[in-house]
Amino acid sequence: MTTVWERLADVLNKIPNSYAHIDDNTHLEVLKWIFTEEEADLASRMKLMGETVDEMALRLNMELTALTPLLERMAKKGQIRAWNSSTGRRYALLPFAVGIYEEQLGRMDSEFARLIEGYFMKGKGTGLFDTEPAIFKVIPVNKAIQSEVEIKPYQIAENMIENAKSWGLRECICKKQQALLENPCKYPTSVCIIFARKENAFDESELTKPITKDEALQKLRESEEAGLVHCTMNVQQGHNYICNCCTCCCNVLRGVSLSDQPHAFVKSDYLISIDEDLCSGCGTCVERCQFDALSIPEDVAVANIERCIGCGVCTVTCPENAMSLIDRTGEKQEPPEGLMDWMTQKATSRGVDPSDLL
Repeated sequence: MTTVWERLADVLNKIPNSYAHIDDNTHLEVLKWIFTEEEADLASRMKLMGETVDEMALRLNMELTALTPLLERMAKKGQIRAWNSSTGRRYALLPFAVGIYEEQLGRMDSEFARLIEGYFMKGKGTGLFDTEPAIFKVIPVNKAIQSEVEIKPYQIAENMIENAKSWGLRECICKKQQALLENPCKYPTSVCIIFARKENAFDESELTKPITKDEALQKLRESEEAGLVHCTMNVQQGHNYICNCCTCCCNVLRGVSLSDQPHAFVKSDYLISIDEDLCSGCGTCVERCQFDALSIPEDVAVANIERCIGCGVCTVTCPENAMSLIDRTGEKQEPPEGLMDWMTQKATSRGVDPSDLL
């Protein structure tokens, strides 16, 4: 017989984001840690677009008195999404990533850290990393881009923050997970910037600390200076987060850094250019690059453009101002318009049909 966790795993894998199945059932052990049997059963029958409790009760033939507290408990545990709308409070199924996994920040312990490590290492992002479009887009350090290069609004992290009405800060769940595995990160850990188009969006959040716009911009600058890579959703509009990532912890960058062509797995519009006349061969950039894209075989730095993801982190501390970002010629493509466009393209690329989940 199919268990509720197997049914939920199948549903999550039907979502364009994917939920890779592992031969040894590690993916089921992860779900068993997150969901009780009752919770997994309900989640497997929920919709991505959301429903009111009345709509869900009618569709599933369930009693309101039992359904409402169960949904609220699941929302509190980060298993589903809940929000207040003009038609009442609504509840929706979440993808595993970005979604359910990130919402386990407050619950994560060493057991879950171990389970999720096994899942990510064995699954290797199947369905998410190996199909188009990429889930992450690298946002370059804008002051590193050559003045004649066109910069689109969705390529400017500062613009995303400026255009929001609420800002928040989270501890990075990937860094917390690695710390629980006794692999503490050398970089700052509270570096996930969340933002929203409505005011006071994070005032009641247990995971996101409300901050001001100026504090969000300052955290962005601090992350650049520390050597972290700005990443966000690979869309043109509708962004609501900027992750400041490292290859030692981030489950996306950690995976793609093992590839011979990291830029193929995260959307990257730029690559590094080195002015040989200015470069002194000091090696500062080599130490800063997390993707081993730079070396100094003789007297000046040399870039391996197959490994460069165009983040610009190496430019920040160059004492000679010898480094800048240029267009990745011939490879620059417009990302999906928004989340729904991204999901449509991803579903087509993966050959899945999530229409019955909408």
